[in-house]
Amino acid sequence: MNRMESKDDAWQERPIAYSTVAFAVIILLSFIPGLHAADSPVLMILEHVEANAKIQTKIETKGGLIASPFKGKPQEKWSIRPGEALTAESRPGERAVNFFQGSGIQSTLLFIVRVRYFQNSEGKWVPQFQLNEEPLVVRGKDGRWKPLTTIHGVPNLIVQTGTALPNAEGYSTALELGFTTGATPIDAWLVQ
Repeated sequence: MNRMESKDDAWQERPIAYSTVAFAVIILLSFIPGLHAADSPVLMILEHVEANAKIQTKIETKGGLIASPFKGKPQEKWSIRPGEALTAESRPGERAVNFFQGSGIQSTLLFIVRVRYFQNSEGKWVPQFQLNEEPLVVRGKDGRWKPLTTIHGVPNLIVQTGTALPNAEGYSTALELGFTTGATPIDAWLVQ
């Protein structure tokens, strides 16, 4: 083996070493704050109380199905609070958030919250909410589809307990709700 072959062999190993170092630098840079792509704005905050402490979960504007960090933990009452106020020249688009109990094939749609932005006194767009209950239906004795809660003698599945009154378009600054069936978990949500 002569000296030239050694240099060539060493040179051939360098591209592997350089690419390994470059990969390591990229990984390290991803942990530096401020270099990530911006997070989606917070659309709403889902809140409940555990052991006399308010627990808040941020729901972002990005679309998709998200599993709740409190999956399988039933609560007597859930609250929905506004997320971030946005600065824009025109009203941001409306959103809908579907809330589910269970997961996969066994999931049940509990309710839908429609979100519309309204301008505050500072000129920022603040999210407000409208609750749309999607009742489960069954075929009654007369052959017609009826809400399951009506069959069982309960007029509504959801009871709103909050004091926030809706605006002229039917949207409230916050929602507080519970279920007539008792404590219920919110296991996932789908932002659309």
